[in-house]
Amino acid sequence: MRFIFAFVTSALLVSAPAFAADDSGFYIGAGFGETSVEVNDIEGLKFDDSGTTFKILGGYQFMKYFGAELEYIDVGDAEDSYREESEGLFAELDVTIGVSGFNASAVGILPLGEKFNVFAKAGFFMWDADFELDLDTNVPDFEDLSDKGTDDGTDFSWGIGAGYNFTENFGVRLEYQSFEITDTDLGLLSGSVLWMF
Repeated sequence: MRFIFAFVTSALLVSAPAFAADDSGFYIGAGFGETSVEVNDIEGLKFDDSGTTFKILGGYQFMKYFGAELEYIDVGDAEDSYREESEGLFAELDVTIGVSGFNASAVGILPLGEKFNVFAKAGFFMWDADFELDLDTNVPDFEDLSDKGTDDGTDFSWGIGAGYNFTENFGVRLEYQSFEITDTDLGLLSGSVLWMF
C-alpha cells in the first residue's frame, strides 16, 4: 500500500499543470544528515542514538508560495548498548535499528529576496524498520541470544528549513524534519543540493 501511495504521489507531481506561474517548476535533489533515534520501550529500556542519513527527493513548485515534495529517506543503522555487572556476572544487550521509507509533503515557501527563502512542510512518512537484539551473558541458566524483526507504518511528519539559490538551476537547503512514530522520536537535520528545471 505504501508503494502504491508513493507511485500515485509521483504521478501527481509529474502531471502538474503547465499553466502554473513563472515561479513554478520541477526540482530534484540529494542530501546527507544525521537522524537522532529515540525509542522509549525496548524490553523496558530507552534507546538513544543517531544514524547517518541519506535522502533523494523530487518536487514541483506549483506557484511562488506552494509546492509538493516526495523524498526517499534512509536513516542507516543506529546502535545502543546496555550492560549490567555484579559479582563477576554480566549481561550486555546490543540493539541495532534501521529505518527507511518515503516521505510525501506539502510545502509552504516564503521568499526573502531573489535568492533566499524559508519553508515549512507537513505530510506523511511511510516507513519500514529493521531491528536486531543481541544478548551476551555469563549468568547461569541464561544463554546468549540473537533476535531480528521488522515493522512498518505510516505516520505524520513535518519540517522547517531555509534555502539559497545560487542560480536559476542550482541551490542548497538546510532543514530539520521530525517523524512522529508511536513510541519513537526521529529528528533529522540535513543539508541538500537542488537542481531546478
